[in-house]
Amino acid sequence: MKQITTLLLFIFCSSLGYAQTVNIQGNPYGGNPYVTIQAAVDASTNPSDVILITGVHTESVTIQKSLTLRGTDPTIDIIQAAAAPASDGTGTRVLSLDEGNFNISVENLGIRHGNISDNGGGIFVDKVTGSVTLSNLIIENNYCTNNGGGIGLAGTVATIIGCTIQNNTSTQDGGAILAAPNNASNLNSVIDIEQSLIDSNTGRNGGAIYINGNPNFGNDWLIDVNITNTTVSNNTATSASGGNGGGAIFSASRPWTVNNTIGNITLKLVHATFYGNSHAALNKSGIQFGSAAVTNFSIYNSIVVYTDDIATKAINFANSNTTDVVNSILGGLNAAPTAIIDDVAKNNEKGRTATFAGITTGLTDQGGDTLVFAIDGNSTADDFCTATTGITLPSVDQRGYSREGVVDAGAFEFGGTLGTSDRTLTQIKVFPNPSSNVVYITGINNIESVKIYSMLGQLQKEVYSLSTIPVSDLSAGTYLMRIESNGTKTTKRLLIN
Repeated sequence: MKQITTLLLFIFCSSLGYAQTVNIQGNPYGGNPYVTIQAAVDASTNPSDVILITGVHTESVTIQKSLTLRGTDPTIDIIQAAAAPASDGTGTRVLSLDEGNFNISVENLGIRHGNISDNGGGIFVDKVTGSVTLSNLIIENNYCTNNGGGIGLAGTVATIIGCTIQNNTSTQDGGAILAAPNNASNLNSVIDIEQSLIDSNTGRNGGAIYINGNPNFGNDWLIDVNITNTTVSNNTATSASGGNGGGAIFSASRPWTVNNTIGNITLKLVHATFYGNSHAALNKSGIQFGSAAVTNFSIYNSIVVYTDDIATKAINFANSNTTDVVNSILGGLNAAPTAIIDDVAKNNEKGRTATFAGITTGLTDQGGDTLVFAIDGNSTADDFCTATTGITLPSVDQRGYSREGVVDAGAFEFGGTLGTSDRTLTQIKVFPNPSSNVVYITGINNIESVKIYSMLGQLQKEVYSLSTIPVSDLSAGTYLMRIESNGTKTTKRLLIN
């Protein structure tokens, strides 16, 4: 898709604050602004269309075509199924991405207050066989009576990147995420979860994630779930001690019909941090596997602990086909494959506490889109990963900061830095805002150009090599500033009063 500067519209309505707007970038159909997001979706006929969303919208949206939904800030650009959260299953979900060969992207939005008697309280992706990308979303306070309180993914290829998935609930399994193959989609599912936070979700089994091999409906196909540079913390599985459990993950692999001697699920952790996940049965509190068929499982460069209590198990390896564990700090374990974990060449620590790893504080903002458990230079996890993994490793951490030298275990890299272009995106400040006379831009030294656009995408002002911008000639309202520095562009909202 051609990259065009995002001109997301944010209207100031006197003392009432910011209004909701929905536009299709470039106004190709002459319909801007649209009354609802669904109206814009229905009007779209081009797979490259970008629907620009600002403000809080209360509606349920169904998408069955290729397009992009885009906000600017998931804390203020929000799609909600209702004005307030509820958990009785009598409402609707927020987004339904329905069956077909589509490429769908959802970016920079809050997704909340889904309340449905089905799978996928916030978002449900059903047999979308192109690709789905969920980027920089805050998915919170959603509920479903079935599986996947925050997100349900069935028979699809999906990437979840830079998302916070928090405080979602399912009556059944997968408080945050349900992931399953589906025979009707005729493809192997791949779910990549990257640079995200999955925190404080609740489900019967799989407090955070339920991977369902989907017997009879999905086990003609395989599903790979890859969790990279991601924190999974403080999630709870609510089933009784005799239940399946898995405060963090419950993976229920099924015999693959093509070769029923193996399971149809593969789970891989790379630079992941798991902490504080729980279940009534201490040996089922963290990552738990079902017994119908083994899950193919591997861990690289990760921290998987409970807290400082190693009697509560961070991983129960029973019913897993554990293929590799390298450079990982692990808490209490059940049925551990000692031949792999204790191999000196693989550089693992087992039976260790969170404090041993370097997790001594709660989640904090260390830059990037999501909160992390930060470590310091004196922690064991710092510069821990000395063994060769044999896989391709990410060059950045959960925040997008560089991994350098001997890398750290877990999702956070102590001493990691941002590149110049990344600093441009995260450190630019525009103030005062609102303004009626002049605004100042700080956080960068080399401003090449500043372009100010109206809500309709019309260029109103353009200056070069200035960090002090006179704005007294602009009418009251909301504008978008496109700031270019060192070849990198970023867009900021500007309010003129």
